[in-house]
Amino acid sequence: MMNKTFVRLITVGLLLLASGCGDGGPTLALIEGTVTVDDKPLPLATLTFVPENGSPSYGQTDQAGKYTLMFTDTKYGAMLGKHTVSIEGSKLSKGEIEEMKAQGTAVPATDVSLPKDYKKAGDLTAEIKAGRNRVDFPLKSK
Repeated sequence: MMNKTFVRLITVGLLLLASGCGDGGPTLALIEGTVTVDDKPLPLATLTFVPENGSPSYGQTDQAGKYTLMFTDTKYGAMLGKHTVSIEGSKLSKGEIEEMKAQGTAVPATDVSLPKDYKKAGDLTAEIKAGRNRVDFPLKSK
């Protein structure tokens, strides 16, 4: 009786291994970093990391210019390899600023904006390796 149970457990285990019981998809690495312009944080900027082959990852900076990338709405990270990075600045409308104040949310400084030199596709790149990656963008205006 013990042998039959053992054989069944081994068989089920092998079947699970063969079927690839993982969630599938590409291998991802965790990515976090900070975007600054002339040593000042760039708040509310949207980052897009586009790999040479595969699906992009996205993130948005907080008030301190910090971001974490998302591959999907439930998976953090980005695919391994070389990425072209784009950063898009965002300006708040007067209505958005008033709403943030009404909710007690800190309003980011409005004097920090993305320099035009960094708005061209392909100007920024990143190499993503397995594990946890820190990718900072210390941008400079001229």
